[in-house]
Amino acid sequence: MIMKTLISICVLSFTFLVFNFNACRPQHTPKDNKDQTYTIQFQGYERDYIVHVPPEAQMQKPAPLLFHLHGGGGTAKGTAGLTFNRFNDLADRDGFIVVYPNAIKKNWNDGRKLEEVKAWKENIDDVGFIREIVSNLQDKYNIDSSRIFTTGMSNGGFMSSRLLCDASDIFRGGAILTASLSKDYIPKCDPVKPVAVMVMNGTDDPLVPYDGGQVRVFKKNRGEIVSTDDYMTFWKGKNGCTVEKNTIELPNTSDDGTTVSVEEYEACQDGGALVLYKINGGGHTWPGGKQYLGKRWIGKTNRDIVACDVIWDFFKNLPEAD
Repeated sequence: MIMKTLISICVLSFTFLVFNFNACRPQHTPKDNKDQTYTIQFQGYERDYIVHVPPEAQMQKPAPLLFHLHGGGGTAKGTAGLTFNRFNDLADRDGFIVVYPNAIKKNWNDGRKLEEVKAWKENIDDVGFIREIVSNLQDKYNIDSSRIFTTGMSNGGFMSSRLLCDASDIFRGGAILTASLSKDYIPKCDPVKPVAVMVMNGTDDPLVPYDGGQVRVFKKNRGEIVSTDDYMTFWKGKNGCTVEKNTIELPNTSDDGTTVSVEEYEACQDGGALVLYKINGGGHTWPGGKQYLGKRWIGKTNRDIVACDVIWDFFKNLPEAD
């Protein structure tokens, strides 16, 4: 009985922490001098998102825009905490805006066919919702429209993949963590132009298998996905990368049971970039972030890198695309 109770608590904790057309003008409630929560009506649903804006002194030129999408069962507020609010710190330093949207019933319509997920059952237009956020923020702030990015882990990573497929006219690039793309959806992925793609996946992820197959959350199937290698091959083709990957091993600076291999593809078409951070021994975790559950449940967290810093360095150093 005690064991069943403990398992139930772990399952609930996991769910909470990981799988963290004419809209009205947004109404906002300031939370402090940097963060605001906006609410809009979209497709008959009340949708909301948190915006972190850097100090005014850092907003003297057009600001890049970064979406950080929560995982399934997670929240906008919780996903910032997963990274110790690191993206916000980087935004304050470098002058970009961070957006944390909330999904309907805490799950994005990321392309996986999941009968129990409202977003898929009702075909919630999450791509359209995020497009609307971009439009609203462009009206309010001086946004650099050539430097709009997305990132996310798990369900947020799958949704970021879908944005690169369906909204490449807006998004310059994305960083995909503990995710790839649904096997059902990948044939539909047809970006209108090359995009910059970074992937960070753990080889020992117990939930989202590195080698593809069924996503499994506590013995429950959550959709079939392509392997990390097939996902990289897919984007190599879409981005027209003609030079084979160059692999380097990063210094193993932490005794965390994991290491990092970086595989970078070169000679991609204008606007395209492709790199994989392969977390050898890594789990369903955010490198440098919180070990939000025990290793038994989610695997190990790499401490050799801080994912937020690596992601932002990748985005900010991208050359201008034609």
